[in-house]
Amino acid sequence: MALKNIIGQDRALKVLLGTLVRDRVPSALLVSGEAGIGKRAAALSYAKAVNCSTPVQGDSCDTCGSCRKIQSGAHPDVTVLAPEGDEIKIDTIRRVIEALTLSPFEGKKKVVIIEEAERMNRSAANAFLKTLEEPPDHSLIVLLSSNPDGLPSTIRSRCAAVRFNPLSAGVSEGLADDRLTDSDRAFVTRLVAGRPGLSMTRDFAEERQRFAEHLDSMLRGEPGQVWQDRTEMKSWIEMALVYLRDLAVKVVTGRKDLLFFSDAGGQDDLGKILQAFQRLESLKALMELNLNRQVSWSYTSVTMRETLGTEGGHGR
Repeated sequence: MALKNIIGQDRALKVLLGTLVRDRVPSALLVSGEAGIGKRAAALSYAKAVNCSTPVQGDSCDTCGSCRKIQSGAHPDVTVLAPEGDEIKIDTIRRVIEALTLSPFEGKKKVVIIEEAERMNRSAANAFLKTLEEPPDHSLIVLLSSNPDGLPSTIRSRCAAVRFNPLSAGVSEGLADDRLTDSDRAFVTRLVAGRPGLSMTRDFAEERQRFAEHLDSMLRGEPGQVWQDRTEMKSWIEMALVYLRDLAVKVVTGRKDLLFFSDAGGQDDLGKILQAFQRLESLKALMELNLNRQVSWSYTSVTMRETLGTEGGHGR
């Protein structure tokens, strides 16, 4: 899509289109905002506009050969990179640097888009900094990050910053995956909180079922159940935070219509609920440290049993 067709990010798009209209495309951009908010789509749209054969008021035509190739991932001058595993390693950054030193094959600029740029390890970040300090004239580097503070300040300071914000509930619901049922659509729209892209990449109905099963195991004190990997652990804790949020809302307002989990149940001590929420928030923040899943499961189990007891809801 062209930049003008991206919905709900008027302020960010005004900045991006302004650089194109004035022919002031920066050598490096840092596009930040939460996951699922449209950063990758915007970066590809910007790459289209930069290399478009027949631009319209600075924006891409979205129909020329260059635009179509970028959209399909077949353009020789546009590269999109993502972390391999938990980090972006120096070998990946070296390939980026090598690609940027070459002249464009058929476009106007070489464009490299790096997803989750904050995952560059120290060696990769140090190597990349040299390229940012002296970027080739024909290059454009776009860093995408949901945690820009995780990038070294020396890298952030050398990029033009563009911030994407969560979308409104109405816009998010309109962009949600069409395969969702009406009940799941309402649940997912509220859960993604203005990040509609998440509904395209994650099966929240399945995650909700898995959350309920693990929660039941925890409340029964079963030691054997453990998350399969860090991704499952993160998604479960995110669901648990929503569940605890529901408990707090229920205690304060008594209104079930405000809940994500209609059967959320547990004790009515708001202090203990908020304490449990803070514990899991802290655990989530430490996940980048490659926490031991068994120890984390035990810690979370104790927290949930203390908050919900053995008679808590099932999160369905």
